[in-house]
This record gives sequence, structure tokens and C-alpha cells, in this order.
Amino acid sequence: MFNTIMARLRQKINTLRQDRLHRQALIKSVEEVVDIADPIIRLAHRYRKVLLPSVEETIKYCKSMITFLPGPVCLNRKNYYDDPLVKALFRSTEEMETVVQQAREVAGAGGGQELFALLTMTKIETIIYGHKQQGEMILADVPMKAVTFVDHRVVAPTPDLQTTMLNLRQRSLAILASVAMEKIATQKANLAELRERRARLSSMNRILRGKRHTFEVFAQPEQENAEKLHELQSLLSETEKEIELAKKELETPDDTLGYLKRIMDSPGDTLVLREKSLRLNWMNVVVLESGEPFHQINLAELTLNEELQRFAVLVCFDR
Repeated sequence: MFNTIMARLRQKINTLRQDRLHRQALIKSVEEVVDIADPIIRLAHRYRKVLLPSVEETIKYCKSMITFLPGPVCLNRKNYYDDPLVKALFRSTEEMETVVQQAREVAGAGGGQELFALLTMTKIETIIYGHKQQGEMILADVPMKAVTFVDHRVVAPTPDLQTTMLNLRQRSLAILASVAMEKIATQKANLAELRERRARLSSMNRILRGKRHTFEVFAQPEQENAEKLHELQSLLSETEKEIELAKKELETPDDTLGYLKRIMDSPGDTLVLREKSLRLNWMNVVVLESGEPFHQINLAELTLNEELQRFAVLVCFDR
């Protein structure tokens, strides 16, 4: 009986300790996100309490997302010829070894014989012309779609796959915070520009009003000046409306906090990972018809803000 009670007590203490460590890690993530997005958010009312659940869900999203990354695939000279995926990603062994060597330099010296990382690249599609067999006939100058991968980047190289996955999760969170930072900075710059425009228009309005008053004292008012004044006042009114609209977005630290929270609440609207399979022949030509020899390669397609698109796969290579 006593042993059972002690076991339950130890379990309870351990659970409380894990909960405390989890909350500490979560608070640290919140502070890192705020540092990236806009430190002025710390002036907002109870910003931590507002962001904690949103950041926690975003971390879960990032963790789930990176579990769908294919690989790791080994990058070495032998595997270049044995693995169709490796051969499809690089145009030559020299290109592959250059990318790997740059990654080794980034990782620096350390323990372990292997390094694990995420390899990202851009896919380029081109139309080439070649021969194609159709039944018993050989067709010439047939247009075919060829695939080439360029701009290879090795991300988060570490001696341990789990550490690499953890780093990728943190980088994903940082990317989302950076998107928030860019949008917040753009909104603030737009508001500042609108205020400058209002100041210029107000100054021009005062000058024209002064001229009109002078003409009315000494002569008949000019129709041209009256039209210019009306146009200026119209522009000034429109600018005031735009300023009021922009101020509603980010006038206070609480507004900025709300902007960041909206991105953290819906990370899938900003950063998306999709599984992508390609059927390629030995020349990296896309195979559409059955019966033609091909190798299927599986990659992840990463999309940021529906604009930036990169293909990715986990890799490993000798240190």
C-alpha cells in the first residue's frame, strides 16, 4: 500500500515537472517569435497569455509537417549512380559533392561520422525535343518536359537526425514569425507613407488657400486655382480615410499582437508542405504514358505565402 502511494506520488511529481518544463519551453518560443515579429508586442496587454495557445498549436503544426519529409537519402558518389532520386537531383557528382562540402563547412567540426540535414532546391521545367516510340513507329522531334533541380541549399546539418528535425521545427516557427514581421513592417511603412502624403497635401492646401484669399482681395478668383483646391481637398479626404483604415490594423501594440496571433492561429495559410511524386526516365524527362521505363522519386513541396516554392528531402552524408 505504501509503495503504491509513493509510486503515484512520484508519478504526479514527474508529471508536474514535465508540465513545468513544457511551459518554460513554450514561453521561450513565444519570446523568440515576438523578438522576430516586433518587440513592441511586449507592450500589449497580457501578450504571453494571448500568444501561448496560438504558438503551441503552431509548434504542433510544424512538428506534424516535418514528419512528412521524405528521406533521409545518402549523398555520396556510389549512391549517385545507384539511387535514381540522387541522380535526379544533381546534374553531376561534382555538383553534388560541392553542395555537400559547403554543408560540411557550415556544420563545422564535431563528433559523429555522419551529418543529417534538409536539402532544398528549385525545380525548373523545360521543353526538349527527342525521339519517342509509338507502337512500331519511331517519332522524331517530339516535345517532352524535362526537369532540372537548381539552387541547392542544405539546411540545419547536425550529427543526429532527431536534432535536425527539432531544428527544422524551430526554423519553421521562425519563418512564420518572419512573415508576420514583414507584414507588420509593410503596414507600418504604409501608414508612415500615408501620413507623409497627408502632410504634403495639407501644406499644398494651405498655400492654395492663401493664394485664393489674396486673389479675392485684389482681383477676381481664378477658376483654375479653385479646381486645384477642390482636387487637393478631395485627395486629402481620401488620404484621411486610408490613414484611419491603416490605423485600425496596427495603431497600438495590441493591434500588432492581434496581427501576429492571426498568423500563428492559421499557420497552414502561410507555410504548406505537400508530398510530390515525379515519374522520370534516365534523362529526367517526365514520363506520362504507361509502358515507358521510369523511376518514381518522392519529394516534399514547400510553399510559403503561395509564392516561394521549394522542393525538399532529408539527406545524410559523411562528415
